[in-house]
Amino acid sequence: MSTKHVFDDPHGLVEKACRGVASTNSNLRFYAPHKVLYNAAHPRDKVAIIAGGGAGHEPSFSALTGEGLVTVSVSGDVFASPSSAQICSGVDLAPTDKGIVVLVLNYTGDCLNFGLAAEKARSAFAGEGKGREVEMVIVGDDVSVGRSKGGLVGRRGLTGAAFTAKVIGAAAEKGDDVKKVAGLGRSMVNNFVTVGSSLDHCHVPGRSTDPEERGALSQSAIEIGMGIHNETGAKHIENKPSAEDLIKEMLEMLLRDDDPERSFVKFNKDDEPVMIINNLGGMSCLELSAIAAEARVQLERDWNMRPSRVHIGTYVTSLNAPGFNISLLNHKRVSQEYGSDVLELIDAPTGATGWMGAQIGMKNKAALPTAQEQEEEPAKILEQKAKEGHAVGAKPSENKAASVGPKNGDAELVKKVIENVCKSVIDVEPIMTKYDTVVGDGDAGETLRHCAEGVMKALESNQIPLDRATATVLGITEAQESNMGGTSGALYAIYLTGLVQGLQKSTNDPNETASVKHWASAAEHARESLSRYTPARPGDRTLVDALDPFCRTLLKEAESGKNAKDALQAAVSAAKEGAEKTRDLTARLGRATYVGETSEKVPDPGAWGIWALVEGILKSM
Repeated sequence: MSTKHVFDDPHGLVEKACRGVASTNSNLRFYAPHKVLYNAAHPRDKVAIIAGGGAGHEPSFSALTGEGLVTVSVSGDVFASPSSAQICSGVDLAPTDKGIVVLVLNYTGDCLNFGLAAEKARSAFAGEGKGREVEMVIVGDDVSVGRSKGGLVGRRGLTGAAFTAKVIGAAAEKGDDVKKVAGLGRSMVNNFVTVGSSLDHCHVPGRSTDPEERGALSQSAIEIGMGIHNETGAKHIENKPSAEDLIKEMLEMLLRDDDPERSFVKFNKDDEPVMIINNLGGMSCLELSAIAAEARVQLERDWNMRPSRVHIGTYVTSLNAPGFNISLLNHKRVSQEYGSDVLELIDAPTGATGWMGAQIGMKNKAALPTAQEQEEEPAKILEQKAKEGHAVGAKPSENKAASVGPKNGDAELVKKVIENVCKSVIDVEPIMTKYDTVVGDGDAGETLRHCAEGVMKALESNQIPLDRATATVLGITEAQESNMGGTSGALYAIYLTGLVQGLQKSTNDPNETASVKHWASAAEHARESLSRYTPARPGDRTLVDALDPFCRTLLKEAESGKNAKDALQAAVSAAKEGAEKTRDLTARLGRATYVGETSEKVPDPGAWGIWALVEGILKSM
């Protein structure tokens, strides 16, 4: 496989590529600072589709941006999720008064960052008061890894992302509302299966060309189930089988209903599935079409199934990987659940220039706007959004959401609580570091301490409002996001954003003072919000083991009429008990899952950090 590139330096490559895509369609605009492409001609009375992820999978999603498909695409660097700040700009630039459906591939960074942006959008939309809604669809269609190895994370997102985007984009174009579009998307995911094979790993511009260092396969080898981020395949075959035998094995992985690991979608002989042969980036069109022909022969001969459609093309890539995916969609089941023929949505015309299917010409027949005009327009829109106070990507404390919900009764007490929480977290850092050195990569304590120091700095410089509960949490969130990265940072940010929404919903009276009941209901709302974006549940040895009992106990005690101190005391005790129990649990998520059994039984560092944090609140009472 070639390791030569026209652009040897990856710096700025994604921005150049997005500008190139913008040049293909006069309706597209590009906000370069956050790598956001959007269709400026999207009707405001229709739902917008926001999709994105790391670069390197083109045409998904940048070149799938256009009429009848993706409304807004947000690109990260190569194989790296865009940040929540980038995605929030995408939300603000979405030309819709009806709401948005967020589409994301099932990878941790993408799910957390897009999930956080979705939660922020819900808060902003609630403050806006126009009834806009937000739904999120997570695409996982890979069958190669299997249920046991996939565990709680589930199936990886592959070719299904492009076809789900196509179908929900067409549904939005015909006027379906947010919930119906999102429901259709989830039905697509539940009835879509994919498996891939590649002759080699792809090569990322700027990285080593040394075969050993980049994990190159030998000349005779192939891998089945290789991921689109250069992950090792689920099955390595040193001596490549014939094309016929390879395709036979791949179809068995997709269709055998007696395989408990990989039977995700049932197909009957009358289902007439849609079959897709996707180019992973480096496969010749000649071979790709031959693969499609062989797969169709075997589907009809060995499985007694006739496909209703065969799509051959480049939809989701892994840069220049010399490989392909075979996908099958049970469109009849999706159509039954949706209530209308899904094939019509797949066949519907689109203005997205990267879609390999039905096309329509541009509605705008005028010459292209200048490159400068294409990039100046989104900047002006974002500036206006910020002035109106409803920008998802603006400083949280300056958002109109900060003026909704109950007020704080005692500003000095609020300040004391924040100070004690930060001090408690900073004091516990050494023990968290010790625990994480045993079961993780040693940075859990430092990450949380760095966040606490950032919050303290913001408090001392009066950047955290103390007059209203929502404004206070938004100010803390702003400092937290700026000072806490990684998976734990995203989890904290999602929870805090959910806490704001919970406070907003706790009262319609802006003059009402926040009580333990307000905070308890908001904490439980935030816990439920977080559960939508992480599969972690009590017993999985994560921070949830302390957070879950804290939120549930606080709500129970508050509803029973306990005063703030007593309710909090019970909730903190429950959090500590949950954290202590993690000593005897086996990790099912996170880096700790890769660490074997250790002789030293320590609690989960994240759970211990949650206990220390809520203990800091109690010390203020």
